Amino acid sequence: MTIENYLRPLMEIFWLRPETAAWRACDCLALHEVEFTGPIADVGCGDGLFSFTRAGGRLNSAYDMFSTVNELEEFFDKVDIYDHFDENTTIPIVTEKPLYNIDVGVDQKLSLLKKAYSLGLYNEVRPADANESLPLEDGRFYTIYSNIVYWLDNYRNTLREMRRALAEDGQIILQLPNITMRDYSFFQRLYVRTGDPSWEWLHLIDRGRSDNIRQCKTYAEWKEIFSDEGLRIVHHRNYLSKNILEAWDIGLRPISPFLIEMANVLPPEKRLDIKERWVEAMMPLVSPFCLMENSTDEIHPPGFHLFVLKKIK
Repeated sequence: MTIENYLRPLMEIFWLRPETAAWRACDCLALHEVEFTGPIADVGCGDGLFSFTRAGGRLNSAYDMFSTVNELEEFFDKVDIYDHFDENTTIPIVTEKPLYNIDVGVDQKLSLLKKAYSLGLYNEVRPADANESLPLEDGRFYTIYSNIVYWLDNYRNTLREMRRALAEDGQIILQLPNITMRDYSFFQRLYVRTGDPSWEWLHLIDRGRSDNIRQCKTYAEWKEIFSDEGLRIVHHRNYLSKNILEAWDIGLRPISPFLIEMANVLPPEKRLDIKERWVEAMMPLVSPFCLMENSTDEIHPPGFHLFVLKKIK
């Protein structure tokens, strides 16, 4: 499986945010060697689009996540414009079903859970704050996946909750920031660390995002935390280069609400035509950029970890 196999369907989903498609394609490639065996729980599933794509699901190109946003004018006030569900326009057309189903998806936002459930990937969705008790049965799940643990304040409790719900020989799959993640945030590196007022304007791009990435740790630090919570590492790899993360840090984010607004006034046929041509034009730019992930950079270590954990018996 190559990066292009994941990148194209993700570019069709995140077409106005190609930097997000690049990150998610690298996530998928990192996870490619890991088998998801049921029963499966997805903690922090969001709208489900990433897990759907990772599982081999594909959507009709007419599906457009940007057509059902809300409160665009409040984007710069840190409002989640994607926390919106319209049953008349949001339901996607699945052209290829995922290779497996996820038994339970968990998320705090009801609108995102409705979007996730509409994909046909999740057998059931359950609302919950992942900082607190997870609505997962004791010892039921062979695979528990999450890529949101680093956003949490009470992440140790979340790890304990995952361990509680894990079958005896089950696995917890986590994607977590390396300590270098903050080095690749322009706002953190140029303003927060230096206090130089000439860089304060970068908060307009950051919008509080890097502060919300609460847990950035080295491999050794994560290993010690896992051990404290009765978990051991059975597989690990680093990924997400400085180039990818710095491109994502800015990307089209500053102008994305205006791009979305312009797209949303187009007639459906014209919008789809532009989207398809946009994706075709962007693929030769984004694909080789993602392939740079394969090059080694000892000076700038990758910004993320992939961990597969099992219980310490």
